[in-house]
Amino acid sequence: MLKHINKRKIAVSGCLLLFVLIIALGLPVCWNWLQKEHDIREFGKKSYNGVFLGTYDISDFNEKDFVDYRGISILKAKYTLKSWKDISDYLSQILSSGNDVTNIYLGIDPEILWINSGRNEESWADNLEKYLMPYIRERSDITYEILLPAPSLQYWVDLDSTLLQENLAVYGRFTADMTAYANVSIYFMGGAHWLNANPGNYQNAFLPTPHVLKKIFLYTFCDHEFQIKQANAAEILEGLREQIEEEKISPAVYPDLSQWCIVFFGDSVIGYNAGSYSLPGVVEGLSGAQVYNCGQGGVPASQDPSMALSLNTMITHFLDQTPFGLENAGDYDSGLKKYIEEKHEGKRYCFVLNFGLNDYFGGHAVSNPDDPYDVRTYAGALRTGIKVLRENFPEAEILVTTPTYVMLFSGGTEKQGEVGGVLTDYVDLTVNVAEEMGVRCINNYMISGINENNWPQYLADGCHPNETGAFLLGEYILQEMEKVIADEK
Repeated sequence: MLKHINKRKIAVSGCLLLFVLIIALGLPVCWNWLQKEHDIREFGKKSYNGVFLGTYDISDFNEKDFVDYRGISILKAKYTLKSWKDISDYLSQILSSGNDVTNIYLGIDPEILWINSGRNEESWADNLEKYLMPYIRERSDITYEILLPAPSLQYWVDLDSTLLQENLAVYGRFTADMTAYANVSIYFMGGAHWLNANPGNYQNAFLPTPHVLKKIFLYTFCDHEFQIKQANAAEILEGLREQIEEEKISPAVYPDLSQWCIVFFGDSVIGYNAGSYSLPGVVEGLSGAQVYNCGQGGVPASQDPSMALSLNTMITHFLDQTPFGLENAGDYDSGLKKYIEEKHEGKRYCFVLNFGLNDYFGGHAVSNPDDPYDVRTYAGALRTGIKVLRENFPEAEILVTTPTYVMLFSGGTEKQGEVGGVLTDYVDLTVNVAEEMGVRCINNYMISGINENNWPQYLADGCHPNETGAFLLGEYILQEMEKVIADEK
């Protein structure tokens, strides 16, 4: 009797397991079908001027951005297309909907289509000719903009050599196929080192975070940068291949700062960008440190009677844990509020001070020989800030960084105001005060290599670091932190 009961239990358990397995396998299929049916229905009944379809996940792109930045109302597919035929089915429905379609945006992963073609060149050519090219040729009045994916560098590095070469080759083939048509633009940001080398920019090895996807959207569909053309395609893809090979042979190694809390006080060099591609974001993404961006645009180190914010008022509010609550202190307040809300007990502290540009631009006095702690001067404010931080965090590392080259005011050679100096005066004082106070200093003006000839590569507007510049300056901070760790051994 007991054996009979056990057999029944086993049979019931087996049936339940089979049922769960069927549900588990069937749910994705049902979900994909429902999404596809929803899309086809929506594309058939709604009004729009553009569409956005993807063979990779495009769910984190915002339809409203197309309206705000391009002035185009679009519908975005919920379903991630799996094949050449999916592309054709969608385009057929869209172009027969009766809408005046002017723009079609395609997020195309060439690898997906290569796999769908059985990894066969003849099949690829047949599928391209059958499922995509008729729409591009016959509707030359429509602008087709194609965004290739931008996987992380680690994604590429993890591929074996054969698959890597195959994938890069199919990217090149797809690019060559598409760039021959005047109504097609194709963009690829996957070779941008500031993007693919920072794990903080990604939600997984393949897909950037929503914040970064917004930046990609602005660079490509809006500013039309990172466009691949017949003339530059080989160079762009070869540049990516070289990056990958270099990373495989000699991988970049950054210090593990997961036990550190790093607080940045600074001007718009710190606060110009937010999130993972800002200077603090680079440090966080590459090192695992707990980072707080308390930068605010327009703020000098020195105390200006006409301004509420300065280095030392920032430090005071940080110590009191009271945000300014001012409209022009929103970025600083965001960083401070994040610091207040999160826990950092047991962490080691490092404070990074980055000022000088607004002191120069505002014509603030470099120093006061009669009062070295005069907060109305750059040197005095810097000394005072270091002193206060050291009193409250005696075990903390304090790191000051100098301004970089700027192309404004003849490369910083024109004095501003009656008591101000040239830019290098503020740079030199930063170095001197750091040495005098016994804190660490990075002379970005000297070591970054940014100058009058190459500044567009690193500066967004001749002053603020772009993403490449932020990555460069972030690496210098990590190099200095490596020295901190080495000195303690």
